[in-house]
Amino acid sequence: MRPTLRRNSNSSNIAFRLIGLIFSCFQYNGSDPVNREFPHCQTSSGRQRAVAPPRAPLLARAALLAGAIIPWPSSAQVTDGGAQLADGVTLETAPGDYSTSNFASPVFSAVNGGVLTTTGKTRLFATGTYSSGASAFGDGSRIALRDTEIRTRGFIGTGIDVRAGSSATAENISIDTDGRSAHGVYVDVSGSRVDVTGSAIVTRGREAHGIAVNNAPGAIVNATDTIVRTSGDFAYGTFVSYGDIHATLARTDIRTSGDYASGLFMPGASSVTFSDARVATDGDQALGIDTRSGRVELARTHVHTQGINAHGLYASQEGSETPVVLATDTDVTTAGDRSVGAVARLGGKVAMTRGGIATGGERAYGVLASGAGSVASLTDATVTTSGVDGTALRASAGGTIGLSRTDVRTTGDGAWAAGIHGGTLTVDGGSLVSDRHGAIDVSDAHVSLQNGARVAGGNGTLLFVDARSGAPVRLTLDTDVQAAGDIVNRPADNGAPPSPAVTDVALSHGAAWTGATDAVRALSLDTNSRWTVTADSSVGSVALNGSTIAFAPSDAGAPRTLVVSGDYAARDGRLVVNTTLNDDASPSDRIVIDGGHASGHTGIVVRRAGGNGAQTTVGIPIVETRNGGTTDPAAFTLDTGSDGYRRSFGTVSAGGYDYMLARSGNGGKEHDWYLVSAARPEPPVPPGPVDPEPPVQPEIQPPPPRAVAPEPDAYLANANAAATMAIHTLHQREDRTLRTGDTASRPLDGVVWLRAEGQITSISGGNRSVSGNGRLIHAGADLFRFDDGRGGHFRVGAMGMYGSQTSWSTRPLWNAIEQRVADATARGSVSGYNIGLYGTWYGNRDILTGPYVDAWALVGAYANSVGGSLAADSYRSRTVTGSLEGGYSFRFYERGDTRFHVEPEAQLVVSDYRADAHRVVGGRLDGQSSTDVLTRVGVRVHGVTITPSGRELRPFIDANWWHGPGSRTLTLDGNAFSFDVPRDRAAFRIGATGQWSKRFAVSAGLGLESNLSDYAVVKGELAAKYRW
Repeated sequence: MRPTLRRNSNSSNIAFRLIGLIFSCFQYNGSDPVNREFPHCQTSSGRQRAVAPPRAPLLARAALLAGAIIPWPSSAQVTDGGAQLADGVTLETAPGDYSTSNFASPVFSAVNGGVLTTTGKTRLFATGTYSSGASAFGDGSRIALRDTEIRTRGFIGTGIDVRAGSSATAENISIDTDGRSAHGVYVDVSGSRVDVTGSAIVTRGREAHGIAVNNAPGAIVNATDTIVRTSGDFAYGTFVSYGDIHATLARTDIRTSGDYASGLFMPGASSVTFSDARVATDGDQALGIDTRSGRVELARTHVHTQGINAHGLYASQEGSETPVVLATDTDVTTAGDRSVGAVARLGGKVAMTRGGIATGGERAYGVLASGAGSVASLTDATVTTSGVDGTALRASAGGTIGLSRTDVRTTGDGAWAAGIHGGTLTVDGGSLVSDRHGAIDVSDAHVSLQNGARVAGGNGTLLFVDARSGAPVRLTLDTDVQAAGDIVNRPADNGAPPSPAVTDVALSHGAAWTGATDAVRALSLDTNSRWTVTADSSVGSVALNGSTIAFAPSDAGAPRTLVVSGDYAARDGRLVVNTTLNDDASPSDRIVIDGGHASGHTGIVVRRAGGNGAQTTVGIPIVETRNGGTTDPAAFTLDTGSDGYRRSFGTVSAGGYDYMLARSGNGGKEHDWYLVSAARPEPPVPPGPVDPEPPVQPEIQPPPPRAVAPEPDAYLANANAAATMAIHTLHQREDRTLRTGDTASRPLDGVVWLRAEGQITSISGGNRSVSGNGRLIHAGADLFRFDDGRGGHFRVGAMGMYGSQTSWSTRPLWNAIEQRVADATARGSVSGYNIGLYGTWYGNRDILTGPYVDAWALVGAYANSVGGSLAADSYRSRTVTGSLEGGYSFRFYERGDTRFHVEPEAQLVVSDYRADAHRVVGGRLDGQSSTDVLTRVGVRVHGVTITPSGRELRPFIDANWWHGPGSRTLTLDGNAFSFDVPRDRAAFRIGATGQWSKRFAVSAGLGLESNLSDYAVVKGELAAKYRW
């Protein structure tokens, strides 16, 4: 027999319900400038939206959420029974339908320590104000519901009502309420507990929360595998009021449909934990997670809002306790206008780790921190916005945003990556990028970028400063930060003067900024940092310590200027300028000291932007002074990283000219610095007294001495060595060895031969000198030998050659390091191979006398290099060389075994040399090509004698006159340079050949070639021959 619930048996519940209603009206009042107002207890028309039917694993939830409303009895008469009460007793109810229709009458209730338990499929129907489906009241009272459906109609008609230390468990139940403030689950008064598992909760009505915990310190609410749906204004998915309440929602899906219907609203200092959950709202100002005093933790949870001003995560301090939202592996998305992804306000704190925030509406910020003490921090997260004016990060009025390894991007028009106004932003790693707008909008702000953070503005602006208030702005870039974009002040209002610079920028530890500015008050670069200047810029003061300011190359070739209106102080700084290296009018990037003083040390790196090299008069200005600006005498030097830098000299080479960096140049302004290509700088000319008489036409001074680099001579020495390396005479290759016996009856012998040659070359004059050492190995062998039928014979053979030469060219240049004229040296080297054929006709079988004709051809390939005090350059060259030679040997002395011959000779040599054009350290070297014709006429006196040991000894002496090209030329960046070799020169050679054995002979020789003036070549030769 089931006990019948009397109307007055639960009359105490009515009072507590009225108290709860009163509390609910007082606790919500307040205002919120971000969300406008939350008039929770005012009457307003609601807007209902259909709830999308989700998938649910349990039949009760599936039927309820799919729209199959629990059937309502056709009349007040209930077949199975009415209200059931467990008053201090344990009651198990039978399966069936139960209903009540009275005021404040629950269908099932447990009071005074009673326990009510369902035993099968049960349906509860309640109508009437303050009525509930199931209610527990008082310490020890408990309701256990399983496989139960609850439906209520009426004002404050809750599904489950638990109060005053009681508890309820619900498993696989469905709750459907319809009425204002008709909560699905309601917990009130201290110490109560509710556990809901595998269930569905649906409410319809204004302020009808899915789960509501009110004025219940110590209360515990757990919801697992549960779906919550609300439709109505101010109908929160979960509501937690006052302090010391603990709620846990695991694998719970909350969706609300209505304005101001937040997924969670927690004004009290309690705690709520979400794990593997979903929270979604569809209504204006319907926040996803809203805490005003307590702590919310979310793990692996997705939060989505759809309406206007519907923020995702919201922590706003409106009491003595600090509200905190901690999100881990959580995604937050908002779709409505002005709907912020995460808000920390008035001292609230929001922290996200390994999650993401995405907003899509107009002015829908990603993260907002507003008010003193407000902090929003993200670690290993992402923030993206796509709406118009959708700034990703915004900190104001003392708010702080901190990012660690977080990527931030905006894609909407007018959307800053960050807007910091009276706040602080720290970006530690990650990225901060605006695709279509500027990176950071600031006023009265401190922005710190560090540890490899990448920051860029799609419209070319890095920092947009509102300086009208005069409040300072600080931007720090530390440890490998990469920042791109300009730093600019907000344009002045109509008629207002421009705002003075208020921004201080500091770069350190490898940080890099690329952009321009006219809005920086003080700039400091420290520890390998770099500013790449992309347009004309101006700054107040500069401190450059172990770092670089570099002007970016200009596509249009227009130089850029950096104006420093204060002091410029450097300690091992570098300034990179792009300079066209021609005469004084050459365009160049430059720095201007406007009224301040330049001190310390800066190395200027010259990047060659063009120019062929030319003679300067005063010089190319690099550092200028204005309005009384001054520079220390050692403030600037030429850096070793300059293009074409000549080591040990402190100059740069271009087109065969060397430029030095000189204070005052050649007679320029005393404190200015110039690139000068003169042989030595001249001191500035002091201004003379003012002459009231008409000025006298000044005397035209001759140009300063030309400063020519030694490298062109080295290139030409290489060319000369390669073009002449293969040249030789018949007697160098085939020095006749006597035959023994009857030469007429013996067959022609075959020959294999080898010779080695070394030479020393010296050329001087014309303010230069060239010296060189050469060496070669030349070998060959007869391939064919045959008689001509008239007493003579032919020999045809193959030969090969390997040779190399090293040359040193020297020119006097001004040594800017030592401040004196010193010799600059370039080293040229060439090495290569030749292969070819030779053919010789001897008129007599005894080749010591009679005529001869010799011809040969060689093809050569060479590897070349030029270096020295400039960086080395390598290139290839090739030659084709041919010779035709003839002579006639006459015997003029014979006595015993000694005979002497005289032999007039003539030779024609044609040599073709080729080297391709290529880029070199000093500019562009044009291709080299020349076809040289050399002629030789001379006489040779040679003899033969027999030594006491019976072996031949043949001494010889040659005298020749060579005639050939007098000079070689090359073009370096349009400038022609020549290498003068005497056109006519005499050559003398003396030596001897000795017979080592019957078939083996060796020879040695020493020669000199000279013009008897400033040209000399000394050659030494060793040769060996084997015949068979």
